[in-house]
Amino acid sequence: MASLRFSVFVATALLVGCSSADSESRDETDDGVQQDSLAGGTVGQAVQNSCDTSSVRGLSLQIIAEGNCLKPGAYTAVPKAGKVTFGSNVFANMQKPGRDQLVAALNANPNKAMGINSMLRTVAQQYLLYSWYQAGRCGIGLAAKPGNSNHETGLAFDTSQYDAWKSILKARGFRWLGSSDPVHFDYVGSGAKDYQGLDVQAFQRLWNRNNPGDKIDEDGLWGPNTSARMNKSPAAGFAKGATCAAAAESTEVAALDDLGLLGDVPASQSEKTACDVCVESICAVDSTCCDDLAWDATCAAHAESRCQKECF
Repeated sequence: MASLRFSVFVATALLVGCSSADSESRDETDDGVQQDSLAGGTVGQAVQNSCDTSSVRGLSLQIIAEGNCLKPGAYTAVPKAGKVTFGSNVFANMQKPGRDQLVAALNANPNKAMGINSMLRTVAQQYLLYSWYQAGRCGIGLAAKPGNSNHETGLAFDTSQYDAWKSILKARGFRWLGSSDPVHFDYVGSGAKDYQGLDVQAFQRLWNRNNPGDKIDEDGLWGPNTSARMNKSPAAGFAKGATCAAAAESTEVAALDDLGLLGDVPASQSEKTACDVCVESICAVDSTCCDDLAWDATCAAHAESRCQKECF
């Protein structure tokens, strides 16, 4: 079903043209004023010319995919369950144990609404927020230094319906941050991992893969060298995206090594076509693309730029 929808929509999108990523609306934690994404340019230009973290969406998707290569399950897609809704540019990804407990809570309370306005945040997005905070721009009153936000670890999410969910989520291993940040929950239950710096390391690997003559340490630590490379990285993503050693075990999947959205692909998927794997990799980092009626222009744009031409 996904492959058919993928082929039909991409073919249509190529005829009418694909829109840029949707503008990210203002919420309690992440964003400044609503503004269209940048068509291109560097992350540094996004800092200067945007107040919208969707301006680095392409690079962020690659960081998520590379993080899943390093630590499979670190950024697992969160499906729509119960009456959950996600903000238009929320990356609906969590560490798998936290994801499973959140989905279980949602399914156990099908009549209770939850609107999630922030979940996984990449180091590229955090770089924007921290830069805007330092410059007093975009309405950002406080932001952690890149590599230091709980939202980067795959354990955190924000919801405005915190009062209705506090006791339910606490019983599932979540910690409510309290009055200092009432919308914020962290998963601290069984299976939670300390993945601080994983997204930084993922970015460092992507940079080195695309800049073999200007390599930096792949240590997961945010410092001046990593900051300088982030500033001049392409906001829309590198030419060479995520690669996984496991993917190389399959002839067909190995052909996807340079796809910017390729996450961890087990060897057991080797019987699938390259197009099937590409579709699944897009869904893994942008769960809305998995919905039967939600394969929209944004998903098609991912496919056009990342997948083999045979797929569309």
